[in-house]
Amino acid sequence: MTRLLRSLSFRLALSYAGLFCLSVALLMGAVYWLRVVVPMDRARAQVEQEERDLRALYSARGPDAVRDALDRRAQHSAGPKAFHALLAPDGTVATANLPSWPVRPPGHLTVIEADTFVDGTEIDHNALVSDQRLPDGARLMVGRDVEDVTDDAGALRTAAIWIFGVTVVLGLAGGWLMSVAIGRRIEAVTLTARQVMDGDLAGRVHVTGSNDDFDRLGEMLNLMLSRIQSLFRAVQSVSDNAAHELRTPLARLVGRLEALEQSAGDDPVLRAAAGEAIGEANRLQQILAALMRISRLENGRHPLALQRTDVIQLLDDLVEFYQPEAERRGIELVMSARRPLVADLDLDLVFQALSNLLDNALKHAGQGRRIELAAARGPGGLHVSVTDDGPGLEAGDAERVTEQFYRGRGSAGLPGDGLGLSMVAAIAHAHGAVLEFGSAAPGLRASLLFPG
Repeated sequence: MTRLLRSLSFRLALSYAGLFCLSVALLMGAVYWLRVVVPMDRARAQVEQEERDLRALYSARGPDAVRDALDRRAQHSAGPKAFHALLAPDGTVATANLPSWPVRPPGHLTVIEADTFVDGTEIDHNALVSDQRLPDGARLMVGRDVEDVTDDAGALRTAAIWIFGVTVVLGLAGGWLMSVAIGRRIEAVTLTARQVMDGDLAGRVHVTGSNDDFDRLGEMLNLMLSRIQSLFRAVQSVSDNAAHELRTPLARLVGRLEALEQSAGDDPVLRAAAGEAIGEANRLQQILAALMRISRLENGRHPLALQRTDVIQLLDDLVEFYQPEAERRGIELVMSARRPLVADLDLDLVFQALSNLLDNALKHAGQGRRIELAAARGPGGLHVSVTDDGPGLEAGDAERVTEQFYRGRGSAGLPGDGLGLSMVAAIAHAHGAVLEFGSAAPGLRASLLFPG
């Protein structure tokens, strides 16, 4: 629900529905004002003016003149039907065509029922009446028929309820359709972006051909992606060619140094210098091979040889391989996992990733420490971890240890090129796995979570 409320398309849909409802409300308000408010104001002004004239006539000529004027008004008045009642101070009726009235004057204009009967048929009327006491205690009621106005008011109120309800439904439905349409176009861009992030630079945004804003945006993004792909291929070609060209001179260099070492004879200085140079050249070859492999893994150019793998057997092989080195360092190497535990993995790559993690743990654990290699299947997939009880990572190192050639502050004086964890991260990326580093209190826990 939170994600839906944060969605731009959903908020646009709500805005659209709100504006639609507001437009209909304004239209209904205008109709109500023209059909009800204006006629009612006109009738109110007419009744008030007639009441003032009749009060003045009563003061000047007495009740008889007013009674005659009311009778003439009822018989010959133009416009809406005229209603009246004149009551003497003692309550007797002097003249009236209102069928009934309130017991006491309300003191303001009010609408009362004024139904009449013609040939036994009841005719509905609503009268807007001014009901006032005169100075001598007489009671004067003057009104006009507003049946049409009150009927329109009732009909408009009923219509407003239905129209508003239908408007809300249609507005939300239209907004939802608009949200779906916009959401699909945005999702197409998102999917393409995710495809490119996963290493497939051939991904392109689908263009419908409507030449709308989304199509123009998609075309610009596709042009940008094409440009990025061509630049990436150019850089890739340069790096591949450079790596390829460096292999031969490095191999020749190693060969020349080995020949030099053999021809050094009994000269210990020359033999030692040649040996050191051979070691550095071999290290350079290893770094170059590792960089190329990391690049191929990160860019999706290294095809995975997935196979059904017995994870327990894989861990047994790792423990067997590193047990002599662990014993030499005085480190206890243990495995924690139970069969059955299988997964689809590139066996060679995962073996290398776990080897790098174990090698890293052996370097940093210190003598007399303990390293645990564990695996288990959880809700998120296969979880494999290497845990040591050494000093762990220093603050700020966890975010950078997978950077190429980065070495933490605790790695000073230890052998390594700063590419081991970069290789682990690249292998994890190729498998769609997640590499995490956390505190083991004390020590470090490096975890790989493989999906599926």
